[in-house]
Amino acid sequence: MFSNSKKIALFTAASLFFAISACSDDDDNPMMPATGNANVRVIHASYDAPAVDIAINDAKAITDLAYPMSSGYAELAAGPTNAKVTPAGTSAPVVINADLTLEEDKNYTIFAAGALANIEPIVVEDNRMENSSKAMIRFAHLSPDAPAVDIKLNDGNGATVFGNAAFKNVTPYVEVDAGSYIFAVTPAGANSVVVSFNPIAVENGQVYTVVAHGTLDATDNFPFSVRVFIDNDNGSAFADLSILQVAKVLVVHASPDAPEVDLLVDDRLAGTNLAFPQNTGYLEVPVGTRNIKVNVSNTSTTAIEANLDLLADGSYTVFAIDSVSNISALVLQDDLTAPVAGNAHIRFVHLSPNAPAVDITLTDGTIVFGNMAFKENTVFTPLPASTYDLQVRLASTDTVVLNLPGVMLDTGKIYTVFAKGFVGGSGNQALGAEIIINN
Repeated sequence: MFSNSKKIALFTAASLFFAISACSDDDDNPMMPATGNANVRVIHASYDAPAVDIAINDAKAITDLAYPMSSGYAELAAGPTNAKVTPAGTSAPVVINADLTLEEDKNYTIFAAGALANIEPIVVEDNRMENSSKAMIRFAHLSPDAPAVDIKLNDGNGATVFGNAAFKNVTPYVEVDAGSYIFAVTPAGANSVVVSFNPIAVENGQVYTVVAHGTLDATDNFPFSVRVFIDNDNGSAFADLSILQVAKVLVVHASPDAPEVDLLVDDRLAGTNLAFPQNTGYLEVPVGTRNIKVNVSNTSTTAIEANLDLLADGSYTVFAIDSVSNISALVLQDDLTAPVAGNAHIRFVHLSPNAPAVDITLTDGTIVFGNMAFKENTVFTPLPASTYDLQVRLASTDTVVLNLPGVMLDTGKIYTVFAKGFVGGSGNQALGAEIIINN
């Protein structure tokens, strides 16, 4: 719940945007306002701001306008207008009491932009005159932590529809022929695709406002999304583009003597205080070329940096390996195809920096994975689900250097086993093995 003082503070910042929003139950609003009137709608794109109620000239006009909705156009008399704003579902306190002036014969959209703490209005004039032989589209970049982007057709090398659109930019309308379009988003001036969406059909005579909203921060509850509002009719209809295409990335701290680390994806914090031999679990990361940094925790000191080309629906494991003085990244693509009934899948990765080549065997000497040297790894291999007593032996010998009793492989599960630590190490750095469940 918000205190009254907090409500007053956060709504004061949003006064203009919320104040002239209004709602109409009449879906037959004309495309242009009648002489002496203005058409106004609000699109709530402030991802963490609360819902509000608004009274126009002391008559409640809209209730519970929530993120990321449109109020629809309301026809208001041009000239001085009084608006009062209260938290949704309440009549007091009146946190906004604003007198505004609207210009006649104009259509407006007011976007609420930014996080709650920095919320601000973006006011644009709308061109709602229909062209029966073309569709009209514009783009509003309202994702606070997303960089400036180009919107292209089909792929990163396609024709640019909107160029160098930065946060808070609302582009002019462009005319396009009716058809089915794939929109690809790239960093401004680049051709590496950050995200692309499934085809969307546009129709002649329709007017569209495409809004990028939410954030790229994987730790909040407001994922980056794209909503297409239809400016025809009452201006409240919309369609969401397909879910952002993502890959899955799991990061493993496998450097025995390295300190705790933080993980950054495109310079945004994705995980903190990861200690040896912990892992992040799979993180959803936008497809395309991603910059991955592993920093010493709570510092800007980068121990590992790598650019990864991530495919849609791909799965990857990034290991931070070797002693801290030689730390580097080992990147594996993970095949998470489900095992057949009664089987598990398992792979082995040799990540003990000073250990020689080894065999992974059963206690009777049967080799499961043979002659594995540091940094080498196997593919995921099917084994009957069961409990196994495994041994790590010097390659091609009977010398056992590590016993791994009671390794339980459940049916349908996928496992990564990696050798960790140092030969001759002690405590947490002693030679051992770690098991990750990949599904």
